[in-house]
Amino acid sequence: MNLRSQTTKVIAATLFLPLTLVFGVLVYVTGIHRIRHEQVKISSRGEELAATISLPRWGSGPFPAIVCVHSSGPRLAQDLRIVWRNLVPEGIVVLTYDKPGVGGSSGHFEEVGTNSSEQQLRSIADDILALRESLKKHPLVDPKRVGLFGGSQAGWIIPIASDVQKDIPFSVILSGPATSYGMEMYFSSLTGEGIRLVPELSSDEIEHRLNSYNGPVGYEPLPVLSRSKTPTFWLFGEKDIDIPARRSATILKNLQTQGTTFTIKIYPNGDHNLQDYDTGSQLNYWPDIVDWLRHQQVLK
Repeated sequence: MNLRSQTTKVIAATLFLPLTLVFGVLVYVTGIHRIRHEQVKISSRGEELAATISLPRWGSGPFPAIVCVHSSGPRLAQDLRIVWRNLVPEGIVVLTYDKPGVGGSSGHFEEVGTNSSEQQLRSIADDILALRESLKKHPLVDPKRVGLFGGSQAGWIIPIASDVQKDIPFSVILSGPATSYGMEMYFSSLTGEGIRLVPELSSDEIEHRLNSYNGPVGYEPLPVLSRSKTPTFWLFGEKDIDIPARRSATILKNLQTQGTTFTIKIYPNGDHNLQDYDTGSQLNYWPDIVDWLRHQQVLK
């Protein structure tokens, strides 16, 4: 081996070692090394839904599990990777999926509209229940500890699913509306959701206008929420401009006095994505979720 060859190998090793160490630390810190994935197809309403089951790499189970429920839009399983990255290392199996007509799922994707919102949301809830029934049969999953987890539009879907299937033991909902579908759409038109130019209104003025709203109602979740017996953790950002978080939290607090098992957490400067409204940095809400799951004895 000549001197040039030896020098090249030394330089390469010197450069590669720090990269290896950095990647190794990254994998260890994120917990990705403790996760494995299974790709499956699950039947629902005559279609095949492509799903990913993310499991702890070690341990014999049975583990608690969650089915993830998407927000609006043509979503893929990988869009919810933040959930399995944070919860699988805690010992929770996570199922994510491609919406019908998206990615590897058959069928046709269709956005929810106000006038047909109840029928469409109930159809999505049927998909979620089919996914949950399949996940309950997994050999590493405890069928008595399979709950639901989702955000935004999932705030309507998850309670519907829990109303249909009474044995769902827990749910976690991030930035989910508790108002009617029509009122949520009206709220979004007032705020512009940060993507449309609209006159800037104070939160009090927005509430005043919501009080006088008399437009299309669409799906109204109050009857379903009033019947709920499922322990549910609702997380809101106080400065959410995508859904009426202030009004939703008030509705849920009123239902708490009527015997519902809702827990409500409001992050003072949080937005719809539970990021800091001013800086855009992610809020550290995962420990709150894990603590709540322990309190519910989902995690032992």
